[in-house]
Amino acid sequence: MELRTGDKVRFLNEKGEGIVTRILSNTMVNVAIEEGFEVPVLASDLIRIEPQGMAGRFFDRNVNVELPAGSVIAEERNEKPVKAENASGEDEPDGISPLYRQSGAGVTEGIYLIYAPHDQKWLMTGNLDIYLVNNSRYEAIFSFMLKEEEGVFSGVNFEVIPPYSKMLIETITREDLDSWSEGIVQVIFHSAESMPVLSPLHAAFKIKSVRFYKETSYQEFRLAGLKSVVLNLGDISGQLLISGAEPLMTAVSDPAARQKISAIAPPAYIDRFRTAPREAEVDLHISSLRDDYAEMSNNEILRYQLDFFARMLDSAITNNYYKVTFIHGIGNGSLKSAIVSALADYENVEFRNAPFARFGNGAVDIIIHKGN
Repeated sequence: MELRTGDKVRFLNEKGEGIVTRILSNTMVNVAIEEGFEVPVLASDLIRIEPQGMAGRFFDRNVNVELPAGSVIAEERNEKPVKAENASGEDEPDGISPLYRQSGAGVTEGIYLIYAPHDQKWLMTGNLDIYLVNNSRYEAIFSFMLKEEEGVFSGVNFEVIPPYSKMLIETITREDLDSWSEGIVQVIFHSAESMPVLSPLHAAFKIKSVRFYKETSYQEFRLAGLKSVVLNLGDISGQLLISGAEPLMTAVSDPAARQKISAIAPPAYIDRFRTAPREAEVDLHISSLRDDYAEMSNNEILRYQLDFFARMLDSAITNNYYKVTFIHGIGNGSLKSAIVSALADYENVEFRNAPFARFGNGAVDIIIHKGN
């Protein structure tokens, strides 16, 4: 019997189901269970109850798991054991490997792009491994594109990343950084389980290569177990949730409604905070961004706030906003200092203290000038 990454399986000797996330050996696979953990399981103790489903066509690397002769599964399917292909203890050739879920508390569910030094002992020299991280319960069907020139992008990869897994996109040299510093990632979230439907993610990223030569840019990303430059491409949160999937399908079935819908651009993230035409106000207090912030360390809070700041500023620039007020609070000044430092990676933006009468010393205005 073939077991492949993404297959839904049931345990034969105990209650429970899960999804195959990795082939460990000829007889052993990793299975992600409902509690969010991955457990190694003998293939002979599993029965496949559902293949990869609609996402399965994106996988073109099958792995045959060798089952012991006379095993329950082999007898039920009347199949002969087959020698495994690519069944080593290492990562599969497609570069997919599971995340460290037990150490992932405080890291929001979503899609991340990380640049990790290949040799973790030397952060600012040597090659970089570029990973796309799927920290969610859904299969992530993605397309990864890099910018070639203004308005022109080339596809680098498209694939499916299983739930709570990361995928190696490419290993590059430092000389290649400029070519890998700007692009677009699009993701469709799929699940064979009964779960809420999420809208597709469209995330543009841009990062200056000079950032990779600052030691402070490399953060310990616990999910991947790597010191990396981390970009949060999108959270699995309220702004992604489709709350009216059925009415939308009904509307689209009507030609007049379909024409209206096709003319509406997807809402920008920054539009949630719009206060006036081309102006927005974003509160970066962690209590305004996350309900579970009590579980996060100070470093995780700061990184999350900076990720959110960058996404909102990027969205404002893309959607031709003129001014965004970011409320950072007083505190110890670390968030404001980090914002000022992050602005060095941007062109055509101006930093000002927000009006004292309204915000005290707790906010800054970012003025966005149109590029030449």
